[in-house]
Amino acid sequence: MTLEQLSDNQRIKIFNALADEKRINIIRILSHHENRPRCSDIGRRLEISKSNGSYHLKILAEANLVHIEREGVTKYVSLNKETFNQYLPGFLATL
Repeated sequence: MTLEQLSDNQRIKIFNALADEKRINIIRILSHHENRPRCSDIGRRLEISKSNGSYHLKILAEANLVHIEREGVTKYVSLNKETFNQYLPGFLATL
């Protein structure tokens, strides 16, 4: 697939989502985790409030860079590697 075939709107969402140090750090944390961490674990690791963590995860999810899954009252987050492979091949290896 060539870059010309990809959606410009999706590119804008992705690059906007990655234009923040906290969100890059979230991606970095997720790229080094074998399992799905809880959203609250990510916030604690970055030393940010629950609402601030939710805000950043929402932006990443809207850009389709992460999956957020709810199990009861707990939310788990994982990378959407398909999006990275399609729009940013090699990016995760640089983290």
